[in-house]
Amino acid sequence: MEFKMTIPRRGKIVKGTVFLVKDNECYVDIKAPKDGIIYKDHLALEEIESCKDVVNEGDELEFKISNVDDESSQILLSRIAVLKREKRKEFDDFAEKDEIFEAKVVKTNNHGLILRYKGVELFMPASHIDVKRVKIDDFRNKTLECKVIEHNNRRSVVSRKAVLRERLKQEKKEEYDNISVGDVFTGKVVNVLDFGAFVSIGKNDGLLHRSQISHYRVNNAKEVINVGDEVEVEVISKDKGKIGLSAKKLLKTPWEAFTEKVKVGNEVEGKIVKKMANAMLLEVEKEVVGIMNQKDYSWDPKDNLAGRVEEGDTLTVKVLSIDEKKRRMSLSKKHLEYNPWADVSVKIGEEISGTVKELQTNGAIVEVQGVQAFLPIGEISNEHVDEIANHIKVEDVINALVLELDKRKWHMKLSIKALKNKKERETFKQYKKEEKTMNAPTLGEMFKEKFDDLKNN
Repeated sequence: MEFKMTIPRRGKIVKGTVFLVKDNECYVDIKAPKDGIIYKDHLALEEIESCKDVVNEGDELEFKISNVDDESSQILLSRIAVLKREKRKEFDDFAEKDEIFEAKVVKTNNHGLILRYKGVELFMPASHIDVKRVKIDDFRNKTLECKVIEHNNRRSVVSRKAVLRERLKQEKKEEYDNISVGDVFTGKVVNVLDFGAFVSIGKNDGLLHRSQISHYRVNNAKEVINVGDEVEVEVISKDKGKIGLSAKKLLKTPWEAFTEKVKVGNEVEGKIVKKMANAMLLEVEKEVVGIMNQKDYSWDPKDNLAGRVEEGDTLTVKVLSIDEKKRRMSLSKKHLEYNPWADVSVKIGEEISGTVKELQTNGAIVEVQGVQAFLPIGEISNEHVDEIANHIKVEDVINALVLELDKRKWHMKLSIKALKNKKERETFKQYKKEEKTMNAPTLGEMFKEKFDDLKNN
């Protein structure tokens, strides 16, 4: 039988048989002039209490010669490099499986984390620790889930971010599948662009288009919403992984908000936004517009309200009617004003008493029951009147007959002449009636005397 002698050389890998095991060291026959010795600290990758916990007498193992001490006649052995090589080979096979595994952080530096998995040292760059920025020192001695993203003979690079992203993708899909149109969420704005805002409603983000932010017109979302704002939104669409959101669907419309606090008969202020031929449009609140027809400008038909106001002017008006669904509202200015003609009780053909307030070339203005009536110059006397001041004066109290009356048009026409003629006719009829009961020879004289008296009054 041929016997080969091992020539001990530092760094050489040799096979040997353990023949003596103590707590702190083992002795190994490596078929060399001297036996090898391996101390507890060089027997295993992890810390052990005794060599007996790891090897037994008679075990055949590989060792690396770490040193040859001729003076003490010792050949120092180590299992660390051999074990690392074995672990590395095991990890080579594992790395190809693209599986998630747990590794413990054993060291940190400015560039990332050093982890250990079954004796294999791994590196995790700082950019792969999390999906968001974190403090590296917060991960000391932590056990982290990770995946291999780079592996070769030189190093193994792992990522925790890849695990988080994969898990987030799955959670996001599960959440998306459970979201339905009509669901309501309180979300946080994570990004704002001109055309809208992206709102986080959990794992998923939805688009809140500017047209869905408010019932009021929004030209630029950045003007009304900011990153970090919390908004209540409703899902209005869901297609191919995209989610459409609306905030305005959960808000009262301008008309709903207005009609909750304003009722028919209330007084409001409105800004004239448009003048038309026979009406005006007034904005009483933002995007709440009512119409005031010409007939509701004033009780006075001669009042030219449209000529006295411009677009942009403000008027105080009364709400006559509201139709929230059709977004219609009628307004009136005259219903906030007193209509003196509403209290006028005279009738056509009735005798009235009035005070002369103004003399004009063609007649006089007479106040009757608080309103102005007109006495034409031709209705003062049966005779021709050249100068009205020769017959009546301002503040004179006169009696006249109502010839015309139209309360809606604020029109009343008077006549002194008609009243005199009426009385003459009545007197004539009275005396004609009395003539039947009186003597015929003296009746004409009596009637003539009475008629002369009436003319002189």
